[in-house]
Amino acid sequence: MKKSFLLLAVAISLVCNAQSGITSKVSHDKMLDRFLSYVKIESQSIDDGNPETFPMTEGQKRIAQHIYDEVKAMGGKDVKVTLSDDYYVYIDIPSNVKTTVPSILFMAHVDVTPEAPGQGITPIVHRNYDGLDIKLSSGITISPNDPGREHLKDLKGKTIVTSDGNTLLGADDKTGCAVLVSMVEELINNPKFKHGRVMVMLSQNEDVGKAALRYQPEIFGDKPDVVIDVDGGNYDSFSVANFTALNHIYYFKGNDVHPGHAKKGKFADARTAVAYFVGQIPPEIHPTNRDGEQGYIHCYAIENATDDKGNIIKTDYVVKIRLRYFDKSEGEYQRQLLAESLTKARQAFPYVQISKTSDVVQYENIAYTLPDFLPAIIKKASQEAGLPMLPEYKRGGTTASLIVARFPDAIPGGSGIYSGQQSAHSRYEWACIDELLDIVKVTENIITEVVKMK
Repeated sequence: MKKSFLLLAVAISLVCNAQSGITSKVSHDKMLDRFLSYVKIESQSIDDGNPETFPMTEGQKRIAQHIYDEVKAMGGKDVKVTLSDDYYVYIDIPSNVKTTVPSILFMAHVDVTPEAPGQGITPIVHRNYDGLDIKLSSGITISPNDPGREHLKDLKGKTIVTSDGNTLLGADDKTGCAVLVSMVEELINNPKFKHGRVMVMLSQNEDVGKAALRYQPEIFGDKPDVVIDVDGGNYDSFSVANFTALNHIYYFKGNDVHPGHAKKGKFADARTAVAYFVGQIPPEIHPTNRDGEQGYIHCYAIENATDDKGNIIKTDYVVKIRLRYFDKSEGEYQRQLLAESLTKARQAFPYVQISKTSDVVQYENIAYTLPDFLPAIIKKASQEAGLPMLPEYKRGGTTASLIVARFPDAIPGGSGIYSGQQSAHSRYEWACIDELLDIVKVTENIITEVVKMK
């Protein structure tokens, strides 16, 4: 009698969990194999310095084709999988509930950064991690005692994946890709998992700041109600705000006159004018003096201009300045400071022709359009998955913030959650397979919580 009751209880539990989507059927080894298959495809993007071009490597094309073929092979009634001409992967899974519930768009990116060696990636699997230093054949040591790698101490007994230390691993953001493809597989294979419309977009060239350039909102058609960016490196937090990021570019045109006859010859000393202009920016707003929710102004490049043939123009200079802020009023203050600096420079050096040639919003603060209910849902979903995350202000940008800046009417602001990547953009990069499984549960729990809003 007791045995029958126990079996009945277990059966009820399995049914309930299947309906809620909380119990993931993705196995540890399947997640490991999927992740390894992704990182072995070398998909470094190219930073050519041009904000509007969109170069593509063969590896980027291969990883997109690989994932497209993988998802297509899963089948799924009415599931639409699209590989765009720019090698973005779009997955559209229709709702299986009768009532109208908010739709969700999950995002990650398939390219990896060009900021570290990325050719000849050899992933190394460290099963049953002992909690101590990980010594790689290249001579690199990944230690839980290193700043920023303390989280390793929490992962004793888990499966850790690194490169051999000669290259990056590609965990940024192939962890997110592995998580989302696994989530999609769960939705397709478990018809009892109740969900609204779920969309997935895997982008290209995110790590060179161009993910929004070739995003095609018309593929999904309707504007999603919720956006989740699975591309974070902080295991205990998710973003509810990020910088608005602007780039200002100024051109200082000068001429050469012997300094002994400078006044008579109307000497346009562009070099000194640039120094004066930049020097007007208050040092207290420099990045070295800002933290938390404080923005900054940063002159990150002063370069000689070049002509159409790429030849240096010794008398002319280009000045590149970053503006970063969380609050719109702070942004107005920053723009005012630069306008005042520009006016003073023109007055002090009247023969130098100074123009602002570019004023580009690179990414927008997700907080302006983030759904009010989303932070509470992510907190609950992550807590129940055993990977609790708290809201944070992110001093950087995400795919969601890039797309919001370029297509403000196409998506709302979207939170960025942990994807399992650690020590990104370096040869010290690593990921924990067990955490990827936990993050699949987080995404499933988010879907379930959204369905409850019907």
